[in-house]
Amino acid sequence: YDVTVTTNDQLLVADFDHHCIYTFTLDGNYVSKFATRGPGRGQLRGPYSLTTDLCGFILVAEVGNDYVSIFNKDGKFVHCFGSEGSGDGKFKGPCGIAISPTGNIYVSDYRNSRVQIFSTY
Repeated sequence: YDVTVTTNDQLLVADFDHHCIYTFTLDGNYVSKFATRGPGRGQLRGPYSLTTDLCGFILVAEVGNDYVSIFNKDGKFVHCFGSEGSGDGKFKGPCGIAISPTGNIYVSDYRNSRVQIFSTY
């Protein structure tokens, strides 16, 4: 449901229905896809929003897994943060993600009706 442009000028598209991320050139030519459907680390369930940081890492807000997955610029899983719940650092439907120029990460949390701010991941 979301698109972003990477630091190496590629277009990333989050495909909510197919649980993966597609990579295209800025001209719209298909390059690759990464991730598969599932609840495991490095798998996606309902990738809803994505962004990249200044180092080229790709952050994906996943509605179905209730966490944020982080991939390197080649689409290899690196780390994730968050889990299902309503406390600090927990999510119930993370559906939007953005990074400020200072590096803060903003995650909109649909079913908890809030936006959480993280200074690091």
